[in-house]
Amino acid sequence: MMAFENNNKRVSQDISTATETKKRKVEFSNEITLHTLPSTQTQDMDDFTVAMFARFIKSGLDELDNRDNTKINEIGNRLALPARNPDRLNPQNMNVLLDILSGNVNRIETSRANHLIQSIINFEKWWELPTVTLNKYCTFIKILCSSITKWWQDIAITLISSFTLSTETCTPHHALLQYFLRMIPSSMSFMDTYLAKNFPNKNDSAKNLVNYISNLLQLTTYCKELRFQVWSLIIEKIISLDVELQNELDEMDDDVEEGFEEDDASDDDENSDISDESDNEGNDNDTSEVHENGSDSESEDENALMEDDEEYVKEISLNIKDLTAKMDSILTLLSGSIAKELTPENMENGDGVVVFNILTTLFKTHVLPTYFTKSIQYVMFMLSQQQPELMDSFLVTLIDISFSPNETSEKKIKSLQYLGSYIARARKLSRTQVIFVASYLTSWLNRYVIEREAEVDDVGGMDRFKQFYAAFQALCYIFCFRRTLFRDVDGAWECELDKFFQRMIISKFNPLKYCNENVMLMFARITQHEDIAYCFSIIENNNNERLRGIMGKSSSSTDSTTNLKEKSPPLRATSSVWSLATRQQFIDLQSYFPFDPLFLKNYKKMVQEYYIEWSDVSGDYESDESDA
Repeated sequence: MMAFENNNKRVSQDISTATETKKRKVEFSNEITLHTLPSTQTQDMDDFTVAMFARFIKSGLDELDNRDNTKINEIGNRLALPARNPDRLNPQNMNVLLDILSGNVNRIETSRANHLIQSIINFEKWWELPTVTLNKYCTFIKILCSSITKWWQDIAITLISSFTLSTETCTPHHALLQYFLRMIPSSMSFMDTYLAKNFPNKNDSAKNLVNYISNLLQLTTYCKELRFQVWSLIIEKIISLDVELQNELDEMDDDVEEGFEEDDASDDDENSDISDESDNEGNDNDTSEVHENGSDSESEDENALMEDDEEYVKEISLNIKDLTAKMDSILTLLSGSIAKELTPENMENGDGVVVFNILTTLFKTHVLPTYFTKSIQYVMFMLSQQQPELMDSFLVTLIDISFSPNETSEKKIKSLQYLGSYIARARKLSRTQVIFVASYLTSWLNRYVIEREAEVDDVGGMDRFKQFYAAFQALCYIFCFRRTLFRDVDGAWECELDKFFQRMIISKFNPLKYCNENVMLMFARITQHEDIAYCFSIIENNNNERLRGIMGKSSSSTDSTTNLKEKSPPLRATSSVWSLATRQQFIDLQSYFPFDPLFLKNYKKMVQEYYIEWSDVSGDYESDESDA
């Protein structure tokens, strides 16, 4: 124990007396037997030490009243020592300190006691104190903040900063937070700031990220008022990871493509070298030696570059693995936690509706506007399938966004992509829900063709009709996955799809040309097999027209004399040139299917019962790893 200031000689005499008493109790015999102090007397010694410390604390408080904080700071210094330091205050003395301070909080309401209070608040691993001491610690914290409210924010920061520990370890943290959030409701105004500030960096360990999110979710169980802020924060962080993962994957793909291009360039260089060697035949030997040395040098450089590329690809691969593991753990945790709040009982009492409304809002504000995320959208995919009414609500949300006059064109198209992919993949959807969406889409597309088909011949690119193509592609995608649901009991096609598709594919919009090629090819195979429509001749014509555009030829006569007489190129030629110039824009539109198969191992297992694989419905058609 640290030597505290000693103003009384009688204390040292007492210690000497106790020592002498101990010596008199030790007896020796021929067998050298040692007799120790009775346990009751050892307890008396401990009580004596505790009493000394209690007097020291009270003396320190008396001196603090007289503006002398020397003793109080000495106690603070002992509290601030690391947990492994033997001089740190032990639990017995900690009990005494907390008891005395709890009954004298008004006496430490001065800046001179700040060091002592901060040392208590930041006491290292206070949650590992023995149960009795831990209870006294929590009681003191409650009394302190009730009397001196300025300390609550410091305590809140300390509690939240420990959220990287497991939820089991943070049980006392949550007990204190629950108490204060109930006692000081105004503190919710700054809690979200602290939660965001202490959130681990995305480069932090998966363990810390998962623990922090687990504790955030635990927080929402006793403070429902913070659900929106907490879930919003979690989803923002997941999106950040999701986008970074997608960028890493794209970068790896680009590196692979560049590698192929460099190989091709190397082949060209080799061919060029062969030609140079042929040209230099007959030159003197000195020239040949220089050429060979140059080749050796180039070879060494190429080997060095290859090694660098391999290391770079390896580094990206490890980063992808790390990000994938984090995403997998976090999404599994988040979906599993929120699913528990969407039970039939919670739906009945209204709390489940509130939960899903929050999720819907976050989907619209965070997930939907973000381009090409791979995983975060599966939270809504899975949770919406917990109850039939939730699926209805999600479908209505997507339809509203897709066709709202107040939404941007980009957001409408993204929503249509989600709508088509969701209907195709969501296993829990009923036939009624699928038919309803298909009916809505066919009605809208029919009206669109009637009202706007004449505009195709007007000057302007086909990007004017992106919403039409997105809606048609969504419907075709749905049909490829759900075709068995579209026949009624008499075998007739629901929504008169046979007549509808025949009308659409021959319209001036020519959707088979501007929608995703893979989807249109699969759609063509299925409609031909089902005797609905015949698309391959149109697809072939489109391909020929595209080829003529690439070669710089129009569909009209290429006779040079004729072309000289023409003052302007024909309309079809202009259309072909336009389609090439804007092709990339349509590729981005066509190729995004939000609910393509997951590649997160554990989360995929969780989602599996809600998900339709292409292999489940492909039937006689080829099983495509890219899922049509």
